Amino acid sequence: MPLRIELIDRSELLSDDVIEAINRLAPHPFQRFEWMGSWLEAFQSTASPFLLAVYQKDEIIGIAPWCLQRRAIGGRTIAFIGSGKACTDHLTISVGAGNKQRVTYAIARWLTAPEHQSLWDSLELVGIDLKDETINELATALNEAGLDVEREAGDPCFAVPLPNSWDQYVQLRSKSGRREIRQSLRQIEDGTLKLDRIRTCEELDSHWHQFVALHQKRRDDAGTTNCFDYPGFDTFLKLAASRLLESGYLQFYLAYANDKPVCAHFAIADQDTWSFYQSGMDPDASAMRPGLSVFCHTIRESIESGRKTFDMMRGDEPYKLRWRAEEVATQVVRTYSRSGLAQIRKQVSKTGVTFKNIVKSGISLGTSRT
Repeated sequence: MPLRIELIDRSELLSDDVIEAINRLAPHPFQRFEWMGSWLEAFQSTASPFLLAVYQKDEIIGIAPWCLQRRAIGGRTIAFIGSGKACTDHLTISVGAGNKQRVTYAIARWLTAPEHQSLWDSLELVGIDLKDETINELATALNEAGLDVEREAGDPCFAVPLPNSWDQYVQLRSKSGRREIRQSLRQIEDGTLKLDRIRTCEELDSHWHQFVALHQKRRDDAGTTNCFDYPGFDTFLKLAASRLLESGYLQFYLAYANDKPVCAHFAIADQDTWSFYQSGMDPDASAMRPGLSVFCHTIRESIESGRKTFDMMRGDEPYKLRWRAEEVATQVVRTYSRSGLAQIRKQVSKTGVTFKNIVKSGISLGTSRT
């Protein structure tokens, strides 16, 4: 039975049925509408929806959760919703079991159809796992449809495979690591650190400024950039946090010492995975190492809740290996439309020649097709 694809390129087309399908097919909370819809709202000035809903009869069996961005070299670039400063990981095409190949080949045919080639110039998919079967199927399908698909290594993710019990995890650590765990948890048990979990939207609103301040202090102390200075990021993350809290996926902790906030831990979790997304810490409290205490608590909670993975997400920070995290390789997948303008943009990207100089050279940038 042939599949039908519907392009959703305006927010008003995101009907209740489409949102239900997005959440039903989402492989993890970062691809639920609470996260992706918040991203679209916050960054609507720089990205517009470009979701492909794949139908079998009247049922959506696949969603390509994409947006369209206008870039200097790539032109109209298809990217995942959640890309960029949000650094969403493990992005993929959401598809029901047994339909991966059918859905990805249908999407490839749609993208390369003559009537759709003029809608986009480039496709750049970032934040995807190297072993993602669905994206690898899509790359194969695009190649077979005649597109030159480029693939390169992305920044790795790191995740801790969780054993069945907390004692088993502790035994995996070195002697010094076990001592570190005992000392870290003792700070919570004896009240040196008071750990509060945010449970309501009212609490979230009340304590949000503390979280942002702690994150900024940590980044300023490390001499690195602060994502909350990026336009729209604060709006996005707070909106996503409130929606994920209401749906039961947000895991948000603040740690206090002498009634002063010293550490924050922002995670998103389902029944299988605890995904540590962001943190903050007061450098003045670094001698207490409150981040270690919160990490020990949340890893223990994850194990005791039956989760299988503690995901530390993207970035190769050295501390992750101390927690027995394993590397998860990622990739970037890139291709260009067959339209004449898109092919010129492809050459610009490969050679480094500026788009402005190509225009000056007199090469036509019309709408010719190849």
